Formats: sequence, structure tokens, C-alpha cells
Amino acid sequence: MREFDLSSLMKGLYQNMSYFAQIPLDGDAGFEENYHETTSDPDGKHRQLLEEREHSLAGIKEITDYLLGAAPCKILDVGCGLGWLLSTLDNSWDKHGIEISKFASNHAAKFGKIHNGTLEDFDEVLKFDLIVMNHVIEHLEDPVSALQKIYKLLKPGGTFIIGTPDFDSAAARRYGSNFRLLHDPTHISLFSSDSMHRCLRDQNFKINYVEYPFFDTPWFTESNLLRILNADGISPPFYGSAMTFFCERPL
Repeated sequence: MREFDLSSLMKGLYQNMSYFAQIPLDGDAGFEENYHETTSDPDGKHRQLLEEREHSLAGIKEITDYLLGAAPCKILDVGCGLGWLLSTLDNSWDKHGIEISKFASNHAAKFGKIHNGTLEDFDEVLKFDLIVMNHVIEHLEDPVSALQKIYKLLKPGGTFIIGTPDFDSAAARRYGSNFRLLHDPTHISLFSSDSMHRCLRDQNFKINYVEYPFFDTPWFTESNLLRILNADGISPPFYGSAMTFFCERPL
């Protein structure tokens, strides 16, 4: 169990104008089968991720809705996992993914051209019209370098969609170290909404708008709303706990 004061870490982002707070990796956490196949969520519910395509997609409706309205193009999904996002796109799209897990890469290969490795060792010669990096940056030791690499991979005028938890959100402030998005032991780089805005702009991205997915997700339920009244235990899903930035590389 990692011990730290989340409130103090987040205050440091404002005081030091840092982009993120970093905490140690918890134990032997990794990204192979148990991360992408069988897992336990913050509430202790055991889940079979290979059987959760529809549930997973319902949780990223803000991204799938955007793609539904976009013209087919060359897309890269960084940290594509089992490939569910790419699976929503037909073959008029030129679909690519990066995934560190060999297990997940093999599954995602059904839906696109998958690089089993990291963003760091991905070929910079390739250029993309649209890049998605959803709930990946919080796993990285050097998030700023990752954003700089993505900027190089993105064509001028291209779209970049990035999602990550807000570790200074209302639920994070209320629950502290019991904030549910700290449950994942591989979450090591913690952003706030303010620090992510600053970081993206400083890497020369133009932020077009930001979504805070909750009301259109399976987690918007009466029981979760009632749970927020009790500050004990693990925080429930709540509005503002996650943020999705829709950006572009200026022409």
C-alpha cells in the first residue's frame, strides 16, 4: 500500500507550477494478462475484461461519439489495450495501436496494426491525423516526453484526444488516498485539471474543449450518487474524476 498525502501533492502542483506529482510504483505491478484479462475493481468486484467490450465502450462515449462524426483517417491509439476503441471503426480507417502487453496486443491485432512495445520506441517516421491516448499518461514515468513524442507523430492540423484522472477533483479532495482512481497500482503520474491544461499548452497543443465523462456512462446511477454522501471507504465514480481533452496540433 502506497502511503502519501494526496492533498499536499496536489497543492505542490500549484505552488511549484509542476505538471504532475509522481508517486512510487506499487510492488510488482505490470501490464500482462492479469491487467487486461481478469482484474478486481476498486470496489472489489472481479471482472473479466475480455467480456466487457460494450461496457468499456460505454465508458468512453465522449471519444466514440467524436470518432463517429469524424472522417475516416489514419488513427493511432496509444495504449490500445484489447483494441476495443479500434474495433468500433470500419476498414475505411487506417488503424494503428501501441500496446505494451503482448497478451493485449495479440487480441487488439484483430482490429488494426499493433506495435507491441512503448511509445518511446515507436517509429517517428509515421505520421497520423488523429491520436488517442486514453488513461495512459498517468502510467508513465516521463509524461512530458510522451506528449512531445505525440506532437511529432501528429500531422499539423491533426487531432489529439487525451484522457486521464483529475487527482484534484471533488471526489479526490473528499476521499484523499481512498480516491478510486488511485486503486490502480500503476498510476504513478498524477495530474490536476489545471496542471494538464498548462502541460498541454506548454507542449504547443491547442485545447479545443474538455469533457468530464460521467452522466453518459454506466457509472451515473442513483446508488453512486448516494454513496458520495458517505466519506468513508473508496470513493464512488463521480463527475469530474476523469477528464478528456480534445486538442489539435496547430497548422
